[in-house]
Amino acid sequence: MKYAKQRGMFANINITPLVDVMLVLLVIFMVTTPMIVKGIKVNLPRTHSGSTNIAKKDIIITITKNERLYIGKRLSTFTELNSFLKVSPKAQIVIEADKTVAYGLVAKIIDIAKTDGIQKIALATRNKPTTKNNLF
Repeated sequence: MKYAKQRGMFANINITPLVDVMLVLLVIFMVTTPMIVKGIKVNLPRTHSGSTNIAKKDIIITITKNERLYIGKRLSTFTELNSFLKVSPKAQIVIEADKTVAYGLVAKIIDIAKTDGIQKIALATRNKPTTKNNLF
């Protein structure tokens, strides 16, 4: 205690280490966040009614432009989709189909879902920029 009386109390806070740590954390979050959010890349059709709200409990079925089928983020087949949907008939599914995918493929997925007892089916879309006299 004798040393503290001779020099006086140190009352300043050195914030340089705090700023350094915060900047490092900011960079880490900026780099890792896009990796976490990324899903399967599809070019969704644009609509004026707005984008589809997807809840965490919804089952997302994705069809890429190469006509690959995904349940969530897992590559799947129509047979696996049929058995998967039979297990959870009260779930809501959201179909994210690339805008270049044939209508028949989307209809096939809807038919499988309806046959398995799924009542709530949504089609995912993106917002379309509003322009005058542009219905399509």
